[in-house]
Amino acid sequence: MRVRTRPEHPATGAALAVVGGFLDAYTFVAHGGVFANAQTGNVVFVAIHAAEGRWAQAAGYLPILGAFVLGLVAAEWLAAHRRLPGLDDPTRVVLLAEIAVLVAVAGLPRSVPTLVTTMAVAFVAALQVTTFRLVRDTTYSTTMTTGNLRTLVTAAYEWLSGYDRTQRVVAQRLALIVLAFAGGAGIGAVASAPGALGTRATLLAAAVLAVVLAAIETHTRRTAGGGAAGAPGVARPVPVGVGTDGD
Repeated sequence: MRVRTRPEHPATGAALAVVGGFLDAYTFVAHGGVFANAQTGNVVFVAIHAAEGRWAQAAGYLPILGAFVLGLVAAEWLAAHRRLPGLDDPTRVVLLAEIAVLVAVAGLPRSVPTLVTTMAVAFVAALQVTTFRLVRDTTYSTTMTTGNLRTLVTAAYEWLSGYDRTQRVVAQRLALIVLAFAGGAGIGAVASAPGALGTRATLLAAAVLAVVLAAIETHTRRTAGGGAAGAPGVARPVPVGVGTDGD
C-alpha cells in the first residue's frame, strides 16, 4: 500500500521545513560536520572509501543509512496499517515519535558517541520526509531542499514567462518552504554552537513539532465538529502516487 498523506497548510509545511533545516545544521555543527537528513553524501562517502579500500571508514556510514532506511520502513508500516486502533492518522504518531526521539537525544550524556545521535536524527528525518509530502497540492520535501529549488525555479519560470500564470501559487509556496528551511538551518547553527545549547538544541526542534501537532489536533477537532476545512493545519487524507523531492 502506498503511503497516504494529507496536504498541509503552507504554514504547517513551513514549520516542518524549519525543523528539517534545523536538524541538518544541528548534526553538522554539534556532531562533527555530518548531515543526517539527506543520505546522498553518505552513499558517496561509502563508495569513495570502498573504492580506496578503506573498508572501516566506508562501514562507518552504514549505521546512519540503516537508521534512515528504518525510518522509511516505519513510516510505510504506519501508513499501511492505518486501520489499526490508534493508527487512523499516522501523522500524529509520526510527530509524537519525532518529538520523543528528539527529547531523548537532548537528554543523552555527552559521552554518548556522535554516531548514536546522528542515527537518531536520520531516523526522525526519514519519518518526516516520508509522511509529509504535499503542501496544498504541491509536492515538496521538508528535510531536503534540492527538489524544492528545482520545482520553485520551474514554476517561477513558467509564471514569469507567461507560459502558465497559475504556477505563481506554486512558486510562492516553494519559496516559503525554501526560505523556511534556510531559516531553520541558520537558527540550528546558532543554537547548536558550543557556547549556546550545543547538543541540547534538539529541544527547540521538538518544541516546533509540538506546535505543529497541536495545530493538527485543533484543526481535526474543529473539522469533526463542523468547522471549516480550510483552516490552518491539514486537510483530509488523499492518496499520493508521486515521490518526494530528493537531494
